[in-house]
Amino acid sequence: MALRGRLGVKQTNTLSILTAVVQKIPLQDFPIETQLTAITGLFQVSAYTTSISEKSRRMGEKPDVTKFDYLQCSIPDIHGVPRGRVVPRHLIPRVLRDGFGLFQGIGNFGMNMEIPYDIEEYASTHYANGIIMPLPDTAFEMKWSSTPKRRIGHAISSLLFSNGEQDPVCSRHTAQRQIDRLKKMGMKIKSAYEMEFMVFESEDASKPMGGGKKQYGNMELLDENLDFFLDLMDTLRDSGLPVEFFNNEFDEGQYEITMEPRTGIEAADAVFLARYGIRAFSRRRGYNSTFMARPAYPQNANGFHLNHSLWTKDGKDVFFDEADPQRLSVFARQWIAGLLHHTPGLCALFSPTVNCYQRFSSGLAPNTVYWNIDDRTCTFRAKTSSTGAYLENRLPSSACNPYLTLSATIAAGLDGVERKLECPQPGPPKEGEKAGPVIPKTLDEALDCLNKDTVLKEAVGAKVVDYFTLLKRQFEIKHFENNATPDMSKAERIEIERKYYMPYL
Repeated sequence: MALRGRLGVKQTNTLSILTAVVQKIPLQDFPIETQLTAITGLFQVSAYTTSISEKSRRMGEKPDVTKFDYLQCSIPDIHGVPRGRVVPRHLIPRVLRDGFGLFQGIGNFGMNMEIPYDIEEYASTHYANGIIMPLPDTAFEMKWSSTPKRRIGHAISSLLFSNGEQDPVCSRHTAQRQIDRLKKMGMKIKSAYEMEFMVFESEDASKPMGGGKKQYGNMELLDENLDFFLDLMDTLRDSGLPVEFFNNEFDEGQYEITMEPRTGIEAADAVFLARYGIRAFSRRRGYNSTFMARPAYPQNANGFHLNHSLWTKDGKDVFFDEADPQRLSVFARQWIAGLLHHTPGLCALFSPTVNCYQRFSSGLAPNTVYWNIDDRTCTFRAKTSSTGAYLENRLPSSACNPYLTLSATIAAGLDGVERKLECPQPGPPKEGEKAGPVIPKTLDEALDCLNKDTVLKEAVGAKVVDYFTLLKRQFEIKHFENNATPDMSKAERIEIERKYYMPYL
């Protein structure tokens, strides 16, 4: 029996070896050939052998939602922040059947809870309620909130109008629409996010975890706070979230947790909930974890890379072509061309805060728009092997809404395929070559690019883009115009941005 590894690149091992790992059967009970297979193979499938029984539980049995003492029902708002209500046990059956009323605009507040009075749809109904309808299949126990005395569950929910119709501005629904486009074409997307974030021992970001030391992958430094991260990873996994590896990153207090690949909307659901869990767990331990792009200066910034591949119904890797010297199909190249073409407009959705544009001048963040094979400095990175291929979208910052990021990635890629856009040669533009797209320097510039990109705007949803633009310009951009001055240093500017964003990201 074969297992598929990250994003479909085949990694083989025998079922007997995996069973032995779980059941703790001594390897000497196997033939010597099988022992050798185990020794080499376990390194290849380490992410999949951590706990097979646990994975079966995560992917199979669903909890009885009515047994929770309390059930959180939330939607991801336009910023990717969970908003909703807590339901006590005796009301859970009714809420599962009928949902509950909550302000229709719950998903479209400003980051600092600014109310968008200028949205006519809400004003004309006197800010009436919509319906929050929990999705039972998404329910899980929030191990970071549960105690021995009470079990706390969570269910991602849909935002409906009072007549029961889907609100198209819901960011999760936006992603699902693009996933459905792929389904109609006979394909599905498999994806996984890499979450970079920073952990501080104080609310003002003056004391990064690790005491100000920066050592990428240094195990001794990581060991200083290992119990915190082991408890965090156990808590996330016990909650059913498919977290994979973790390590310290390039700067002080900076860490990364990667996610196992998931199909369709499940990938965005998983990272939306994992980000919530990381912040909540950290607060309970007296720390502040933030997904701000750049919460402090001169520290590097945080990315939120989206690895993805497409698959046919019969299990064919759409991006892979064994006969191609670079192992990439024509479809993959057209997909990449679509991403490159739409980069300026994508930036507004992938880097949706004023602070995000501090990221593009730091570390390994992409600064020039190009693609390449296994290049850690490019915008879109192709990763190929003799058995498969997938793409890493390195443009998103850690502050992105994972649903809008997934939605826009699919929309841009499909546009490249449908229009058969020509993909440039891999690598940065050479001297004398035509310059490619440019990354906007500010959020305001990026919003201009998004609104001019009719393909993206139509695919993501004109109303989504209109509301997104209004919230960003009326509240965030205006806030910094009123509170920052041109003579401020970069450190002073980032400090103002931190005070605005860090409590919520």
